[in-house]
Amino acid sequence: MSRGSDGWRAYLAAARRSPLEVGAVTPSSRALAERLATVVRCRGDGPQVVVEVGAGAGEVTEAIVERAAPGTTVIAIEKDPELAERLRARGLAAEVVTADALTLPALLAQRGLAQVDVIVSVLPWTLLPPARQREFLDVFHGALHPDGVFTAVAYSSGYWTPTARRFRAELHRRFHEVVPSRTTWRNLPPAMTYICRQPVR
Repeated sequence: MSRGSDGWRAYLAAARRSPLEVGAVTPSSRALAERLATVVRCRGDGPQVVVEVGAGAGEVTEAIVERAAPGTTVIAIEKDPELAERLRARGLAAEVVTADALTLPALLAQRGLAQVDVIVSVLPWTLLPPARQREFLDVFHGALHPDGVFTAVAYSSGYWTPTARRFRAELHRRFHEVVPSRTTWRNLPPAMTYICRQPVR
């Protein structure tokens, strides 16, 4: 989606419709998208199953597709129908699914997939109430391969808020390794990421 295009307006319209689900007033920057996509190929150079949740305008989807090994299955989940349709129209090598991310187990079962190697989350975690955070994390944790990786974006301005602290605590409860990144200042708002490995079983 080129900035300044109808796609930009579609993203802003989605943010107005569902501010607690979109979370940011602008799509992810290229710098943030590339950082989120670094976990692709976490288990070598063979084909993987990669799921993106909260695909939005598709900047992160594009970075994932560029980094993915040949034969990788990329599933981009976006709840907003208009954003999902615009992302689908971009023709990226990803299956765009219009759905709530909580339906991930059913989506995987429909495709004959038991587990995924990578989950990339662009959900606005610090805007979600604690019960909703736990609900999403339970679903994602359960879908991951034992050697899989979960990565999530978090906006740096809210790093010390109670909701953000609760989110970090939930990550540490579910993963043996939680690694925060440096802040990506070339994003509006500035953002960081968490890379989470070794799901607790």
